[in-house]
Amino acid sequence: MTDSDLLVFAPSGARATRLDDRMHDELASSLGHVAEAAAELPDLCGPLKRAVHRIEAGDRLPPEAFGAYYELVERATTGDIDRAAEIAEVIAAIDRRPAGMPVLARGSEEAARIDHCFDTRMGDGAGSFAPITEEMRAEFAGRLTRGLDLLERGTPDLHAEIRQLVRVVLLAQAPEGATMQFDGASHYQFWGLLLLNPTFHKTPVAVAEVLAHEAGHSLLFGLTIHEPLTLNPDEERFKSPLRADPRPMDGIYHATFVSARMAWAMERLAASGVLTPEERIAAEEAAAADRRNFAAGDAVIRESGQLSETGLRIIENARAFMAEPAIL
Repeated sequence: MTDSDLLVFAPSGARATRLDDRMHDELASSLGHVAEAAAELPDLCGPLKRAVHRIEAGDRLPPEAFGAYYELVERATTGDIDRAAEIAEVIAAIDRRPAGMPVLARGSEEAARIDHCFDTRMGDGAGSFAPITEEMRAEFAGRLTRGLDLLERGTPDLHAEIRQLVRVVLLAQAPEGATMQFDGASHYQFWGLLLLNPTFHKTPVAVAEVLAHEAGHSLLFGLTIHEPLTLNPDEERFKSPLRADPRPMDGIYHATFVSARMAWAMERLAASGVLTPEERIAAEEAAAADRRNFAAGDAVIRESGQLSETGLRIIENARAFMAEPAIL
């Protein structure tokens, strides 16, 4: 698969598999580099080499392994070798990535390991993601299954891509009294993880749309290992099409791109014949809103965006799709 194939706009399960493999190759390479630097520290070097061997042998690791890697590097570079060695042991012994797409409830026993890693990496920001009940988890898991079924029957290429990019779903909600709500989130340090708020996305069509949304973020993470999307200074802020608060250009770019992917998903679903009449109307309305959001975000990018070569090629491919008449 060439670089041009990786940057196409249309979903592709093969592309997602390649990106997943590449993410693991990069993780193995980074862990190997740390192991080489720690050659005289057997307590650290040993488990790092075992982790590298696992990945090179084909093991695919869960999101918390990627999150733990970032802490390991921070600890090792600041001289906390004992803690770095403990984290290396965790990565070396961590369970393989679970089959399917498990749906976990933040605060549950099943989510304890990923909760701990998430809390460690996010710091104070982790407080924005509060636990949910098992009843909420079970109800939303059923909705998620129905949303995935719609995608599998109506947009099989997108379904295949999502199943490769999203490996674990962690459900959380905003804490009581919060002034800001989230409906979904992804983070580049947790490859394969998707956070969703089960108080949103009340229908299978809405679930399908948010999966297209968040998988779009993950796709961009996988495409920008070596080069950023935008070159604007991080402190610059711009009006966002999907957020009330001003965002850096990278956030504007992400929001704009995923709006196009959501429009693609909703239009293809609406035209697929798998939706009820009511669901089709909902998909068409969502697609129209997604197109408006794309136009708003793209206007900001065209006016103020400083794009890398990769960023320019990706957004131009999205623009080409959005310039076509809607398929409804």
